[in-house]
Amino acid sequence: MHATVRKRGAGDATVASAHRTLVSLLEHARAERIIAENVAALTPPRRTRPGKARSSLTREEARRLLGAGDPRWTLALLTGLRSGEARALRWEDIELDRGIASLSWSLTDATFAHGCDGNCGRKRAGNCPQRHIELAADLEWVALEDRHVLVRPKNMQPREIPLTGSAIKQLRAHRDADLGPNSHGLIWHRANGSPKTNTDDNTDLRTALARAGIDRPDATTHWFRHSYVTLSEHAGIPWAASAGVSGHGSPEASDPYRHVLTAEGRRAVETLAAWVDSHDGEPAAIVADRGI
Repeated sequence: MHATVRKRGAGDATVASAHRTLVSLLEHARAERIIAENVAALTPPRRTRPGKARSSLTREEARRLLGAGDPRWTLALLTGLRSGEARALRWEDIELDRGIASLSWSLTDATFAHGCDGNCGRKRAGNCPQRHIELAADLEWVALEDRHVLVRPKNMQPREIPLTGSAIKQLRAHRDADLGPNSHGLIWHRANGSPKTNTDDNTDLRTALARAGIDRPDATTHWFRHSYVTLSEHAGIPWAASAGVSGHGSPEASDPYRHVLTAEGRRAVETLAAWVDSHDGEPAAIVADRGI
C-alpha cells in the first residue's frame, strides 16, 4: 500500500496519513473479531527522507524553564501538551479551583475552497469572495476567525490534565495580566486577540529559552512531547500514568481498553514537578513524599 501511494507522487506525510487510516480501519475489524491482530499497527511506514531532528530538554534545562514561571511552558513540560492543544485552550476549559484543565480541542489552520463554482477568476481559493472553509464532512470543528478552527485532538479523545499548585498560581497571574482584547477567550493569543499560530508558538519558545539561559536555537514546541516522555521515564513515573496525561497511545500499538484515573495522572504531574525541581538526585517518589 505504501509503495502504491508513493508511485502517485505522494510524500511521507500522505503515506503516514493513509497508514493511520488503515490502522483505524483494522482496529475496528479487530474489535469486531473479524481479524485477530492489527498488523498495520505493527508496521509503521518507512521515511524516504530523514525526519525533522527533535530532541529533549535536559533535566537542568527543564528546571531553568520551570523557574521562569511561565504557565505556557510549565504546562508543556509537565504534561506534554501539543502546540495545537495548548493554543486551543480557553479559560472556560480551566477549573483553577479544582486544578483541572479539560482538553477537548486542538487549534489548526484549515484550507479554503472556492464557493463560486470557479467563476471568480481568482486562482487561489483564499482570494475568492465566496470562499469557505473546507474540512471533512464528518469532522467536528468550531470556527474562530479566518482559517483558524478548533478540531478534536489528534486521537479524538478528550482528556483531563491535572495542574500543579505552581501552575495554578501562574495561570491566575497570567489571567489577571491579560487586559487586551480576547474575543475567543483563549489563554494564549496574539496582542489583538486573534489565535496564535504554530510559528508564533515556536518564536515564543525560543525567546523564553534564551531568557532562561538555555542555548537551544533550533528547539520547537514539539520537543516538549519528547521532553515529557524522557523526563517522566527518568523520574520513574509508570507509563500508564504519564500517558494518561499526555494522550499517547500504548507502546505496542495500544491497548484501547486501558483506563487511567485522573488521580493517578495528578500524582504523575506532581511527582514530575518535584523531581525536576529537586537538586539531590533522589528518586522521584522520595522527593514527592518529602514535599521537596
